[in-house]
Amino acid sequence: MQNACIEAMVPQRRLSTVYYAAIDYLKSSGNGGLVKSLPKNLGFSMGLDFRDSALVLSPKNQVMIRSGMLFNLSVGFSGVALSDSDKSSVGNKSAVKSVKTYALQVADMVVVTSKSAEVLTKHAKALTDISYVIGGDSDESSDEGGNASHDDAAYAKSLANQEDKYPSGKRASARLAKNNTGAQDTQEGASERERRQVELMSRKNEERIRELARANAKNKGADKESDLAEELITYNRARDYPDYVMPNQVKVDMKNECVILPIFGNPIPFHISTIKNVVLPDPDLATYLRINFYTAGSTIGKDTPVNMGKLILKHAPYASFIRELTFRSLDSHNLTQAFRQISELRKRVRQREIREQEEANLVKQEKLVRTKNERVPRLSDLTLRPVFSGRKTQGNIEAHTNGLRFISTRGEIVDVMYSNIKHAIYQPCENEIMVLIHFHLRNPIMLGKKRQKDIQVFTEVVDASLQVDAGRRSMYDPDEMDDEQRERQLRKKLNQAFKEFCRKVESTAKKNGYSLEFDIPYRDLGFNGTPHNQMVFVQPTLNCLVNVTDTPFFVTDLSEVDHVHFERVTFMSKTFDVVLINKDFSKQPWRVDMIPNSDKDAIQDWLTDMELSYTEGPMNLNWKQIMLTCAGDDRFYMNTEEDEITQKEAGWEFLRMFGRDNNSDDDDDEDDDAYSEEAEADGGGESEADSDSNSEESEFDSESEDESDFDADQDLEEQGMDWEDMEKAAMADDRRRKQSGRDEEEDARLKAKRGNGSQSRGSSKRTSSGSGRRVEKRRRR
Repeated sequence: MQNACIEAMVPQRRLSTVYYAAIDYLKSSGNGGLVKSLPKNLGFSMGLDFRDSALVLSPKNQVMIRSGMLFNLSVGFSGVALSDSDKSSVGNKSAVKSVKTYALQVADMVVVTSKSAEVLTKHAKALTDISYVIGGDSDESSDEGGNASHDDAAYAKSLANQEDKYPSGKRASARLAKNNTGAQDTQEGASERERRQVELMSRKNEERIRELARANAKNKGADKESDLAEELITYNRARDYPDYVMPNQVKVDMKNECVILPIFGNPIPFHISTIKNVVLPDPDLATYLRINFYTAGSTIGKDTPVNMGKLILKHAPYASFIRELTFRSLDSHNLTQAFRQISELRKRVRQREIREQEEANLVKQEKLVRTKNERVPRLSDLTLRPVFSGRKTQGNIEAHTNGLRFISTRGEIVDVMYSNIKHAIYQPCENEIMVLIHFHLRNPIMLGKKRQKDIQVFTEVVDASLQVDAGRRSMYDPDEMDDEQRERQLRKKLNQAFKEFCRKVESTAKKNGYSLEFDIPYRDLGFNGTPHNQMVFVQPTLNCLVNVTDTPFFVTDLSEVDHVHFERVTFMSKTFDVVLINKDFSKQPWRVDMIPNSDKDAIQDWLTDMELSYTEGPMNLNWKQIMLTCAGDDRFYMNTEEDEITQKEAGWEFLRMFGRDNNSDDDDDEDDDAYSEEAEADGGGESEADSDSNSEESEFDSESEDESDFDADQDLEEQGMDWEDMEKAAMADDRRRKQSGRDEEEDARLKAKRGNGSQSRGSSKRTSSGSGRRVEKRRRR
């Protein structure tokens, strides 16, 4: 619609034609219902004043457009209804759920020339480049203005009551949580995540059942040809043997890739693929050469040729195998030479097989079509990773018609087609030492002698290692301040150059019929972890979980992740591990180890928003065995066994730490309620004596509970009390202990006083009786 308005801004036309051009475009494109949402005008002219009210782009303005006029063309809609189907793709907590109508506006500065109109503000208008704010804070504040003061007063009163109830310095702030509201919100968020995860896992199981059914129907019979073994043939007949073959000597035919061994005087050829290893012990009186072969019953390792492994499985039921042959010679020259030739031939064949395996899954790339007669987007002075042949590769990257081409300073060329790019990532140099563009490919390409699925170009902002002078420098040093200023300017310049290049690549790909968008990692959602051998900063993007700053790269496509499991989740551990399970059970899961516990809730929230199911457990699991078991279970995502009657845990529910006991808990609650109702009905006819006895027993129980502190603490643990109830109970427990301590001290004092009083009374009696005896003696005298 904006382009239609710009085309209508031609000299000698009326200003109203611009408005009617927008209306005609909406009707012709099938969006006639949006005509009523157009604003009253589509902009205004700018000149001596910021806004010339006489030159407004309205449907009633009949002023002629002249060359040299400058307009602020502002097209958009207001009050467009947002249906429930449009909001179905967002989460329940998203602010979009509460939005009923929305508005959209795009404005540009347009100058009218002698022939056409030219846009002066050339900026991107894609959805990814537009920032917007959802929700009207001013409207909400105006609507709720009457209750704002009341809410503030209630909140202040609650704070005052809390301060009076739990004054500072008491045990409540040290023993219990410092922020009860935060703990309660965390608990509610965890329960909400758990509820959504249960629903998500059941829905994912149904989706995976349908996906596997379609995949099995599509790939039925496709793997039969790949399982066939190719027979090894060295010579078609005996006359094809080389001329230098001797009846009692070991010979190596490098051309036909075989070893000719003498057995009972007859030369017998053995293909080099059948030899497992060859050993030449230190010679003593004689030289020995021992040759070991691949046989049935022995372990087939990863170094075993693929075709040889298939042949062993094919012939193992009925064939006899030679396990070992040992040759002895008094002359060490022949066996030593044969040992070197066999080792060299095995090395060559092994390298060729590895190269064939790497190139087996390669998809033939289309040739690059270079752009001619047009300026090509280009970035210079870049470094390529991975490197060619172990050397640092520097050069330039260009965007052409159907792909990008990197040309190094040594003339090495790497072509990346738009159709082969699965994810394109642009990472600016914010808190990073480099600004980079990373391409995660659909199919690997050969880079040098290795196939690579990740290609990256970058520019370092600062060196990874800086040499620090021995002398101390002041923070007010003008040279240091200039260096920091230059570094900030360099960061800004590089970010702008890379961002502009990404925008041009997107437009070039879109112009030629390709879909390519660059993702930017969300640094706020990042966390530290160890996906390989070192601790790195892992960041999520819109479609991936990546670390592209350090090598080896870690790029996990979220569309290939079936389930996420958290390992080592315990109260004693400070870190945990995350296992990302691949939908292809033949591949091992991705791992990120040593993640701090403080990031667990944020990661689980992000996984829930991305609709990825997760479970957690206290220990590390043997995932190799688990994946083999899951791959062999055809009813893995179903909740019944093969008899379709016996219930089982569907999918990854067996990894849950506590299982799903929601239904059983509800049943238990119902039984408890029924039992309590029956007890109340039976208790209505009890006699008064029974009630008195029950009251006496309750008093006895309360006294016993008061006497036992351990039982009180145990009751607190068994009851599901919140923080405030626990805090009140703790303070009551303290008061009870203090009171009991005071009572004991008073009893001790009373006993001590009573003992002292009786002793004093006894001594007084003794003294009085003694004086009486002395008086009687004197009288007798």
